[in-house]
Amino acid sequence: MHKTLFSLGPLEIHSYGFLLALSFALGLWLAARRAEARGIPSEKIMDLTLVIIACVVVGARALFVAAHPAQFAGRWLDVLKTWEGGLTMYGGAVPAVVVGMWLLRRWGIDPWAAADSIAPSIGLGLGLTRIGCYLSGCCLGAPTEASWAVVFPDSCYLYSGSPLSAGTPVHPAQLYASAVGFFLFAFLMLLDRRPLRRGSLFLTFLLLYSVARTLLDTLRTYDATAFPVAAVPLTLNQWVSAAVFLFAVYGLARGVGGSRTSSA
Repeated sequence: MHKTLFSLGPLEIHSYGFLLALSFALGLWLAARRAEARGIPSEKIMDLTLVIIACVVVGARALFVAAHPAQFAGRWLDVLKTWEGGLTMYGGAVPAVVVGMWLLRRWGIDPWAAADSIAPSIGLGLGLTRIGCYLSGCCLGAPTEASWAVVFPDSCYLYSGSPLSAGTPVHPAQLYASAVGFFLFAFLMLLDRRPLRRGSLFLTFLLLYSVARTLLDTLRTYDATAFPVAAVPLTLNQWVSAAVFLFAVYGLARGVGGSRTSSA
């Protein structure tokens, strides 16, 4: 675990914060470039990205804290320390999509074309930020005796309220998730070379990620205090993944926004 990536005098650069910032910077550059190829002004994508960043950080942190209250009991100011890790993707993704679609329609921009421009950036961001999760010691995997298991230091804050004992070998679930993100990035970039209906690329991302997240959650460890959903033994993320999967299948079956001739 390397929560501090490097130091500049008295200033410590946190691994998770650095990789989160890098993912946003690279993702924004890529999305703006791809948007221009689709006839969307790059400045609009930049404006949209600022709104998305705010939605992602606030929403993702809020859901993480709600699902892991034991980690913040007695030290609620730590809720603000997002640079140390602890964001739940769906908590930020859902409000970001809703607000983003509303803004794009208000600006007179085809939201499906914009979503296709941004989709690979999301995969790239996942790949980078999950490395930050690994270095920060958040999002712990499930116990395993596999030869590639990892053991986090006893100081790892996720042991607090967790069913795991300090020193338990666990799956490097964060790196699994990172590999999924990089795969989705590469796959979407290749798929986008083909003529597709508008929105298909984004919906393909949602479909594949929802399946991957459902499987990845079987290799994760959650706090004993994390709230359950109904009586079915599924995590909150798996319930949300099921809804996202159905939405993506429905959209792809409808043909979403119609055909397009250009790709990026």
